[in-house]
Amino acid sequence: MPEYVWQHDLKGERHRLRLMSDLLDPSSRFHLLRTGVTTGWRCLEIGAGNGSLSQWLAQRVGPAGHVIATDIRTDLMEGIAGGNLDVRQFDVVHDERPGAPYDLIAIRALLHHLPERRAVVTKMARWLKPGGWLFIQEPDFYPTWTVEPPSQKHLWETFIQWAATHHIDFYVGRKIPAWLQTEGLLDISSEGHAILYNGGSAFAQWWDCGIREVADKLQSEGGVSQATLDELFTLYRDPTYWTTTIAFTVTIAHSPT
Repeated sequence: MPEYVWQHDLKGERHRLRLMSDLLDPSSRFHLLRTGVTTGWRCLEIGAGNGSLSQWLAQRVGPAGHVIATDIRTDLMEGIAGGNLDVRQFDVVHDERPGAPYDLIAIRALLHHLPERRAVVTKMARWLKPGGWLFIQEPDFYPTWTVEPPSQKHLWETFIQWAATHHIDFYVGRKIPAWLQTEGLLDISSEGHAILYNGGSAFAQWWDCGIREVADKLQSEGGVSQATLDELFTLYRDPTYWTTTIAFTVTIAHSPT
């Protein structure tokens, strides 16, 4: 796969991922509960990041269950393994299933980075037990179409175009239900969660971290001006500035029994 844009060793990346977990975990847990995940289930999380979601799943399935938290780099999950939770280095594009078929496979905020995203969905569907559930939470950037002022709307348009040159699909969230239908999965449910946030909020801090990490590339590769970036950083500290930029779309479905 191409080099991941937001590498773990970037300054601030650990903090950015912690913010992302804090922001997404409540909605992720809500939708995971809809799958019926319970005692004894065998679960796999792909691209687990800092492992916050896998830790919650391990509590949910109890000692009789088992959770494998995987990532291509596991340095952010140091110290969380134990009991019914395993941490494994795993490349979902090139590696085969790490263990037995699963009652639940979860993947969050990873597919949009993978050029092979469609093939990965096929793999995950194949790794489910009969009746097993697939949980996918991925972004859709349609809220950026409404951003103001115009200079910031143009920044996000440029950001999405720049990301596409790195094989990132920021509109992938809307595509997943049809993919799961093609794979023969059933009871497909999909909904987006767009957050309105203001400057200084946790969501604004998350974006501040993420944009700062790639600011040099946005300028050199995307042609974004320093003035436009400075405007974003100023607005994202201003509690009177409200905006919305991203909808995280959750899709769940299960395999035939």
